[in-house]
Amino acid sequence: MSSDDRDLGRVLENLLHRAPGTRHVLMLSRDGLKVGHSPGLDVDAADQLSAIAAGIAALALSASAEFGSGLGAGQAMVEFPGGVLLIVPAGEGAHLAVVAAEDADVGMVAHYMNEMVEQIGVHMTVAPRRPAASTP
Repeated sequence: MSSDDRDLGRVLENLLHRAPGTRHVLMLSRDGLKVGHSPGLDVDAADQLSAIAAGIAALALSASAEFGSGLGAGQAMVEFPGGVLLIVPAGEGAHLAVVAAEDADVGMVAHYMNEMVEQIGVHMTVAPRRPAASTP
């Protein structure tokens, strides 16, 4: 594990402790690859959450293009029995996702998420994947 990975892990864990009711924190690339996640979220669950969050973020972007006044999506939220999933843009090509308890103050959770993105969002940029060179 690199120093950058440990630093990101600490930042995500800090958000987990600062925002009451937060269960899991995940940073992902726009195309659904997990970049980092908080402790307590196993690798398979982090991969699944990353794919779900990327899909929801893509749907929110499509909705803004079709029904908004411009292209660009802010926060997305999905409520489900037992919890809520919040997704915010986090730097170029990245998103921050949080799973919180159903009784969590989603306004406060979103506030802490946005605060974290503002503080370190520049470091959360995820470069787009490039296609692999084909072999003849």
